Amino acid sequence: MNNQNSISKPAVIKQPSSSVSTKQKNKMLDNDNKQYKTNEENINHNSSETTPTIDGPSTTSNYKETKENELIIYEFHFPIELCGRLIGRQGVHVDYIRQMAQVDLVVRDDAISYEKQVVALHGRRVDVAQAIELIAKRFPPDRYPQVTFKPINKKIIVRQRPPECVPIPSSIAQLYLPDGIPIEVLVTSVVSCNHIFVQQILHPSYPELSRLDNSMSVFYHHTEMTPLLPRPIQPGIICAAPTQAGWFRALITVYNSNHDMAMIKFLDYGGYLYVHANSLRVLRQDFMIIPFQAVEVYLDNVVTAD
Repeated sequence: MNNQNSISKPAVIKQPSSSVSTKQKNKMLDNDNKQYKTNEENINHNSSETTPTIDGPSTTSNYKETKENELIIYEFHFPIELCGRLIGRQGVHVDYIRQMAQVDLVVRDDAISYEKQVVALHGRRVDVAQAIELIAKRFPPDRYPQVTFKPINKKIIVRQRPPECVPIPSSIAQLYLPDGIPIEVLVTSVVSCNHIFVQQILHPSYPELSRLDNSMSVFYHHTEMTPLLPRPIQPGIICAAPTQAGWFRALITVYNSNHDMAMIKFLDYGGYLYVHANSLRVLRQDFMIIPFQAVEVYLDNVVTAD
């Protein structure tokens, strides 16, 4: 499968830890703290129905420390015209953040908007708060009101729960050829003489495919920030799969648990590939914005010459 889309490299920052402003950290993580308190109250309430519990200072301290050390992925939109200032000339601001915090930072294209990009922070909760504080200092709200840190999606807690897989999509997510209507198509993969995959190049969603390909390749370029598929892997799971041309949406059709191998079908370009399951990644929900472009076609009355 060939793809000629150009892929820009994201900025990656790995940084040592530093002290965190309590005021700023509480501001950015206030919603999370409320949710944790609610969950803790519910747990204590359910437990008290059977066995009395006493929460001492040690329990509270351990709970707070565990929460701060959780590895999370925090993503927010950032104005594209300010990305140069965010990175700094010759990466000077990147170097500064590298010395002040201990998180990975990736700047990538947004899959929907051309006017903004996505900043993804990966690290301990307390270090992510520190990185946000450093960015906020460079972009004070009185001068840059367009810079906000509102999360795009719910924060992903990497080591506290298994990653969520994209469910099997409905029929709306897959394009089909219209019955009885001639249509212009592009053959993207040939399995055999009577088994091919085609794309509908005049479909309204087709122009968005190249942008989606680029966004996926930029995001999954740093696989350490993307969770593996949880085991056991079930056929029918939609995932992100790598090739020499980039990362693409794929469907797992067969899984061999003895060798941890999977047969996948590429959903936008067609074709099948047998790969190591460890190379596959969980597909982000925002990469499901356009229908699957590859239509699998079987040709009648076509046989090999011999």
